[in-house]
Amino acid sequence: MSRARLLLAVWIWLGVAAGSPAEPLRVTATTSLLASLIKDVGGARVEVNVLIPPASCPGHFDLRPGDVAAISRTGVLFAHQFERFVNRVSELGGKRVQIHRIHAEGNWLVPQTYAQAGERVASILSTLDPAGSGEYRRNLGRLRQRTEALDRELKVQMRRAGVSGKPVVASDMLTPLLIWMGMQVVAVYGRAEDLTPLEWRRVVDTARRANVRLVIDNLQSGASTGKEMARELNAQHVTLSNFPGAFPNTASWEQCLRENVRRVILAVKEGSAAEL
Repeated sequence: MSRARLLLAVWIWLGVAAGSPAEPLRVTATTSLLASLIKDVGGARVEVNVLIPPASCPGHFDLRPGDVAAISRTGVLFAHQFERFVNRVSELGGKRVQIHRIHAEGNWLVPQTYAQAGERVASILSTLDPAGSGEYRRNLGRLRQRTEALDRELKVQMRRAGVSGKPVVASDMLTPLLIWMGMQVVAVYGRAEDLTPLEWRRVVDTARRANVRLVIDNLQSGASTGKEMARELNAQHVTLSNFPGAFPNTASWEQCLRENVRRVILAVKEGSAAEL
């Protein structure tokens, strides 16, 4: 056997031994957050198509013709619990679609919650692709280690910056994330269209009594409500994202979380400087 053929045979054997598929498993994810998690667990074995633009609200998103075609091609849809359109896609173009709803209580940007959701994703991928089960479990183990390390790192940064204990008013979609950051969420508000004048006054009065100097908006819920509230309170305003890719250079879960922490730390520092 020639050297070239021998090398080719070795590479083929290594691929088979490692369980590498000839073609990746193709799936569709509703959000960029789910897609990031599937990539973290699935690695090179999985190819993910994302439906919802990262700056959009998944709860108010509806399918476009191209989305229907994309789901039909993969035949597998990963979703959270809150997308309204998912129940309408159990069958598309005569093709049965496997729908996997991933549940993890709380905000997925919180490292522990993200890792918990990863366990469910690893289990589903192992069912869809049994040959890759070992790789998915290894990737999940690495993900757990990474989330634990990032949790410790970012909490140290926030504690040193004086984030811990800061009273804030925020979008209700951010509450678990801000509690993880160590902040004191004294009042929350919903989307602008759901916020009545009476509720607005209640939130503002509560914020004043707690001496709130920071109002935090969720990009996907609309960033105008908090901005107006911050103006009335003479407080700092910051917008965070619940989904990767909405801000520049935040394509992954980790990048998105780091950017949110950076924004909060900057707002806290600016607020402290303004009080001097």
